[in-house]
Amino acid sequence: MKLRLLLLALLTLVAGWERCQNISFGLPDHFRPDEEYLISRAVGFQEDFNPHFAVYPALQMYVQHAALRAGSWWRGEEGDFRTYLRENDYELAHLSGRSVSVGFGTLTVPALYWAAVPAFGPVAAMTSAAALTFATIHVRESKYATTDAAGTFWLTLAMGAMLRILRDGRMRWSVLGGILTGLAIATKYPAGAILTGLAVAHIGVRWREGRTLWRVIRDLRPWLTLYFTLLTAALASPWILLDWQQSLKDFSYQRGFVENGVGNVFGGWGWDWFLWKVMPDSFGPELAIALGLALVWVVLRPRLGTLSLLTFVATALIGITSSRYAFYRYVMVPLPALLIFLGIAVSDLRTIATRFVPGRLATAATALFVALLLVPCAIRDYKLNRLLGRRDSRTMARQWIEANVPRGARIATTLPHTPYGKPQLRGRNSWVALGDPDALRRQGVRWVLADSDILPFYSPGPSTGELLALAQDAELRFEVNPLKPDTPTPIFDQSDAFYVPLRHASSVKRPGPRIRIWELADPPGGR
Repeated sequence: MKLRLLLLALLTLVAGWERCQNISFGLPDHFRPDEEYLISRAVGFQEDFNPHFAVYPALQMYVQHAALRAGSWWRGEEGDFRTYLRENDYELAHLSGRSVSVGFGTLTVPALYWAAVPAFGPVAAMTSAAALTFATIHVRESKYATTDAAGTFWLTLAMGAMLRILRDGRMRWSVLGGILTGLAIATKYPAGAILTGLAVAHIGVRWREGRTLWRVIRDLRPWLTLYFTLLTAALASPWILLDWQQSLKDFSYQRGFVENGVGNVFGGWGWDWFLWKVMPDSFGPELAIALGLALVWVVLRPRLGTLSLLTFVATALIGITSSRYAFYRYVMVPLPALLIFLGIAVSDLRTIATRFVPGRLATAATALFVALLLVPCAIRDYKLNRLLGRRDSRTMARQWIEANVPRGARIATTLPHTPYGKPQLRGRNSWVALGDPDALRRQGVRWVLADSDILPFYSPGPSTGELLALAQDAELRFEVNPLKPDTPTPIFDQSDAFYVPLRHASSVKRPGPRIRIWELADPPGGR
């Protein structure tokens, strides 16, 4: 027991270290989409706690706001803490929000052990916790001031309550399951998929008690779970109900994206996309294959609790693959259950091995197998952290502009209203649409910037004709290309405007797109 706790503590420390590395990436510039939705509202809560935004539930915004206030109190600041944050271009606000996510992501490791150990034993629980420690998608998403790490934490705890419902059926687990599910939903809406698993768990426990289906429906416990889920979600994110008009507006807005996407031909959705891109890109092919085999193993060798987990996973995956507006990070929802399946399969392999070799040797061989399985994940985590610690190409371009382009000068670019791949000008300069060099000169525009090569939907760059015109009429003054020549093509989530690869990070020298800046030459005969 002491050895297991020591190992779990070690895994938790390693998980925290991996997740807190280089969380200041990109700052003081803001290069992680979706962070702004939470950070701006966490900073802005003042007269009331209405975020006026229902695309995300509000609980994580409140947690981040509390962290900002606690940090202000700890530093002994006087007056409105927003003044200090504004003076630092909200760099500290982003660091605070990211630190909160690191905390949630780190605590999910012992939470997963707690969830799995009573139902499937210490070997399965420890394997699951170890795999979560090094799962690259979880390491990555735990660095961002978004909802994914926190939502996964609450969801993992809700799974633990669900599995305990099946083991002893006491009412307290039904109540706790509802509270934890409510917190998960108030952090991230898709976490509601766990309700299907909880429903199956309650049916299963009543079935084991010899009750009929009618008695299951009349049982108080599943209704208590639903009641506390709704109550907790409403209390933790109350403006979803109190500002119902805003909620309807935002839900309708999101529904259009879910049904139709955003027109990104480079993105993907559906089962093929999930199986052949999301899984290997998020975990690496080794762990992705192991998770797939573990899922099949659990289906073929069911036991108490696996049906509830499978129901939850199926619900989550149907939701992910049915949406045309899907991101790799959505795999964070079913991730804890998938890792428990892996733990179950490894535990069963150890049991089978004990029939042929002594128990200690079987345990050592099992530990070695898990370690070898996770080594490639650890290498990817290292490469991710190393890359995030390097200066972003957009930061380099901004610094060059500040040193070489006159204040107030307009800069031509493709998609001037799409900011993701461009340096942040901070009001010093402004963007205009790229056009013919002569037309730009007549408008008084002498500078052209191109962001391209990595995420073509967000950074399409100039056309071939525009590049030829620039080669004839402009001088290339600045260029930074993050891609290394003659290396494997780095793999990005094409639906997500984040310029850090999921795979082949060694093929990239730094975050960000390729950026080039030209100065238009004077026309014949002078200005």
